[in-house]
Amino acid sequence: MDKSELIPLMSEDAVIYADRVLDVFDAPFACQMGIEIESVSTEQVVCRMKVEPFMINSMGRAHGAAIYALMDHTFAIMSNMVHDGTGQSMEVKYYRPASSELRCIARPLNISRSLGIYDVRVYSVEGKLIASATCTAFVLNKVE
Repeated sequence: MDKSELIPLMSEDAVIYADRVLDVFDAPFACQMGIEIESVSTEQVVCRMKVEPFMINSMGRAHGAAIYALMDHTFAIMSNMVHDGTGQSMEVKYYRPASSELRCIARPLNISRSLGIYDVRVYSVEGKLIASATCTAFVLNKVE
């Protein structure tokens, strides 16, 4: 994805962060996983990922690690958009198995001088909640 493809997916308040979003989005692991951006605003980031055959576990469903990867990358985009940060912790709860395309939504809950706390949820194409997480990031540098 390049900047001209990203800008139409961004709200007006987030466009100034396009370069920062692209820097995080273009991580080789996330690209290999097929994670795509659906929309970006300062209030939420939405990404999606198709469950590919290599992501299937022994039960024939999406591996928890694949779901986690989608959550972690969506969280990374959200938490690094307006400040430099790094993940500190992520508590994940899985509610049901997944087997097709997934949609992940990350929203800030609280941002302080040193920590950012985010709510991250994954849904099936039918809109059913697959997993949720509370994610914490260390705030390293504020962007001016």
